Amino acid sequence: MDKDISYMIMASLSNIWHIVPIIIAIVLFKKYMNMRNRKNIILKNEEHEKNGFTLQSRAIKKYKDLGYEVTILKDEDKKLGLDLLCIKNKKSIIVQCKNSFELKSIIDEDIKTFCNNAKKYSKENNIEKSDVEFRYIIPYSDVLNKTAIKILSDDYYNCKYVIL
Repeated sequence: MDKDISYMIMASLSNIWHIVPIIIAIVLFKKYMNMRNRKNIILKNEEHEKNGFTLQSRAIKKYKDLGYEVTILKDEDKKLGLDLLCIKNKKSIIVQCKNSFELKSIIDEDIKTFCNNAKKYSKENNIEKSDVEFRYIIPYSDVLNKTAIKILSDDYYNCKYVIL
């Protein structure tokens, strides 16, 4: 009986052996392209930084182009991780710009801390809970850990990430 099963497995593998190198080549090519893309993003961001376009200045430009009135928050608020307040009509967006390049360096605790500080700020400044949203701005998606992505996909925190 064992010989029959092993024979069946070997017969199946002999029919698909030529596909294995193709699969390995595809996986390696995908890893190479991801690494190359990540390097291009880092170089592009460094070029922006050299030209004076920090992540925060790019965020300001983006929200001004969308019609928001943008305010750079005070140093006390920056210590809490809050960088910008964007207001349009009665809608407010509290923004944190996180210029990190290390893979998976932003974890769920970072997002929770930002959300809690943003909620505290909105309460202290009499911004209605229904009129405020939170945005976590990053240079590229690979800096987010899986736990951070899970938190950002949960509507409970009212926080989304933006890639600039």
